[in-house]
Amino acid sequence: MLKIPIALAILLLIIVASGGEYADAFLENGVSARAQAMGNTLGALDFNLTSFISNPSGLSYIRAPQVGLMYTSQYGLANHNYAGFAMPVTRKSSASLNWIRYSVDDIPIRPDILRQVLDPEVRRDSVLALNLSPFDTFNDLEQAVYISFGHLISREVSLGWRYSRFTLEVPLGVNFKLIHKKLYNLEGYGLGIDLGGRMRFSGAEVFEITKMGQLSFGFTLRDVTGTIIYWNTKRQDEIRLNPVFSFGYEHIFMRHNILLNFGLEKEFRYEDKARYGLECIIKNRLSIRTGLINSGITAGLGLNFQAMNRIFHIDYSFLNHELGAVHRIGGMLEF
Repeated sequence: MLKIPIALAILLLIIVASGGEYADAFLENGVSARAQAMGNTLGALDFNLTSFISNPSGLSYIRAPQVGLMYTSQYGLANHNYAGFAMPVTRKSSASLNWIRYSVDDIPIRPDILRQVLDPEVRRDSVLALNLSPFDTFNDLEQAVYISFGHLISREVSLGWRYSRFTLEVPLGVNFKLIHKKLYNLEGYGLGIDLGGRMRFSGAEVFEITKMGQLSFGFTLRDVTGTIIYWNTKRQDEIRLNPVFSFGYEHIFMRHNILLNFGLEKEFRYEDKARYGLECIIKNRLSIRTGLINSGITAGLGLNFQAMNRIFHIDYSFLNHELGAVHRIGGMLEF
């Protein structure tokens, strides 16, 4: 039986009481080990199926079917799981189906002996009886299903007589999500929409700086219409619009076959500072990652290899938080 600290129990009650502001907080943890290792700064750098959570426009770059999985034990208290599938629909469009589950299981229901039983002897006997029999339990369950689409628009652009023509990529994406929350006898459902877009271009072509890498500017509107959570108590909570700005820079060192990615991301729902992430990919095989977020430094590793005519990605990340260390492992298979 899982013993939950008092602080966590209070946190669960606060989340329920202020559901309108924090009802989708479990989705802000991301779904990939790569994202956590880079401080959740992939809004302009993720081009795989996991991009739906940060900026669904990244789905438009998918050119082969992908399957992704992730598991982590959040602070040693909650189980965080993810599974997803994505595939190209047309030459420049892709779709994905993703599922996220976040749960705290087997929370004991402890009777309030101190207030319900006034007689000291009866109270003593009640405590002894409770120790000899198991407590009833309940679960805190939060999950979401995403159906997402991405489409890539690519145009040749000229800025005037001083500049040569360059390629401007404008990927666009949309999420349709179903949120389900259940805590003891409370249960709620909500439908939401996220929109995402980017501008990606070569810095060498635009600024005429030799060997300058790719620049990306991303913008995501989460819960663009205001997501309403409908509870079985007939109460309604609204998840407010959350705009997120992201920036990414990709630089290739051709001589050493090294790709360096730098990411920056800023949310505007909370008064959090900007997040920063750095990734070094060596020979498209080994990835070394680190990030900086409000709670501290994140880090992780990634390994890419080919087997059975398939490409495998295995990622690990570590986050040191005041509530405890978080180890996350995930992977992706490209067909």
